[in-house]
Amino acid sequence: MKPVNPPLGRSRLLDIAAHILATEGAGALTVRRLASEIGSSTMSLYSHFAGKNELIEAIADEFVIRFGEALKSVPVTDDPLYDFVCMSHRYRSISLENRDLYRVALVSGRLSIERDAPRGMKGMFDYCVGAVARCIAAGALTIDDPRAGLLVIWTGVHGQVALEMEQVFPDAAAAAGAWLNCFRAMLLGLGAVPARADRVFRSARPYLDAGSGPTAAAVDPAIAPQLARKRQRGG
Repeated sequence: MKPVNPPLGRSRLLDIAAHILATEGAGALTVRRLASEIGSSTMSLYSHFAGKNELIEAIADEFVIRFGEALKSVPVTDDPLYDFVCMSHRYRSISLENRDLYRVALVSGRLSIERDAPRGMKGMFDYCVGAVARCIAAGALTIDDPRAGLLVIWTGVHGQVALEMEQVFPDAAAAAGAWLNCFRAMLLGLGAVPARADRVFRSARPYLDAGSGPTAAAVDPAIAPQLARKRQRGG
């Protein structure tokens, strides 16, 4: 696939497409609609995307790129449990900051580790399995299978993130508290020593506070009002 370089840039174009898809449904996302929103021509977009399916695949792939960059930005230290907790906090924050992309990538039936869908997801899953394996090797977790352990944790954190996106919690503090309680319970269930886990959570708190909510707008402020008006008109 050729890189897209419209005036807004590839990243912002995919943000806008993801917002339409996540908030209005697949029927609302067409190349013609997207071209209209960004002030481009359909021919220009078709030169980079063969159609809607390829565009949706690009949206999902974009989330994995951002997801991977965020998790790999967490430094590796000599404390594997601390590293894993920090990575998990980044999982939450990058997901909430890119909620439209997240929904397209991970909540739309496209996710498959075995098929590496979205593209790059298998590599990121293996990277996280490696982080759990380090915890096991250091005695921080007492399970035998790092892949199975990661799936347990992913189930919990994915559910928490989904509930936050649906605004189930009354405020950011309540959401952060629920996240800590959920994550702590899962780690203890996998063999973490409570006192050690608590020390790690205190040390890793800056990673949680830095991403306590959806701080990055999914849609460019100049375009968001246009999308809102279209929804009000029903088209």
